[in-house]
Amino acid sequence: MNLVARKIVWARTALKRVLWGAREFGALRIARGFAHLFWLGLRRPGRAEVTTTSSGFRIAFAYPAQLMPLLVVFEELPDPELGILPLVLGPGRVAVDVGASIGTWTLCAADTGAMVHAFEPDSENLSTLNENVLANRLASNVITHDLALGASEGWTTVSEAGRRYLTNVRLASSPLETSEKRMYRLDELVLRLGVTRIDVLKVNTAGCEADVLTGCQDLFRRQMVGIAMFLDGLAVRPLLAELRGLSYELGFYDGKTRAFITVDNNLLLDDLRPGPMNRYILVKHSSVVI
Repeated sequence: MNLVARKIVWARTALKRVLWGAREFGALRIARGFAHLFWLGLRRPGRAEVTTTSSGFRIAFAYPAQLMPLLVVFEELPDPELGILPLVLGPGRVAVDVGASIGTWTLCAADTGAMVHAFEPDSENLSTLNENVLANRLASNVITHDLALGASEGWTTVSEAGRRYLTNVRLASSPLETSEKRMYRLDELVLRLGVTRIDVLKVNTAGCEADVLTGCQDLFRRQMVGIAMFLDGLAVRPLLAELRGLSYELGFYDGKTRAFITVDNNLLLDDLRPGPMNRYILVKHSSVVI
């Protein structure tokens, strides 16, 4: 897909999401959010903060590197998949956030009372993540890890992007290009951490989701994961399909009906996506009830 085609797809997706937000939150809030976004563009403050309307989370971010436009426009975390967390997490439960960025998903998981292991190899993102965890008084429920997860163990090089949530990592081909960040396989690391079960695993790693899944296949074979949500991408879909033979179901979460939608064929994933804000493919163990 060439640059023009990608921009057209991006514009269509953005329009669908804004229209969805107008229906969900009202035109007045959307107008106020766009005014805030415009004001940030004029001031370019270096640091900014949004307080979400429903949960009251205070989410700080560096401007413009960590700007999440829809967070500012909606004044809310709009991912429907977040609705699963209060249903399956709580005190005594464990969540793992791979690619935690500035901590929006981590905050939602920790707010249930669960213990969250948040992995973020980008130093600037990690600093803001820790800041947001402290500001929302959730430090006792979050353990942050300054490292990367992937298909194998080694040293990494970090490919920094202008938008910090697009930063990704890969194994260094030589010691000279290493960024001094360690990469581990999740299925090996959880043993070192003493984690015996992951109730919810979330993976959003700017295109490296398939590598993370490859590095945690043993966890699924041992049925140590209750629910996993992977940012959708063509590379990850074939790997997810293999989990059906391990008592896992593949699908989406519909935030409106609060229901898990099972998808029996990878070819139907795009057709059965509940809405424009559904960015994650879910893998659910058959024993987990939503």
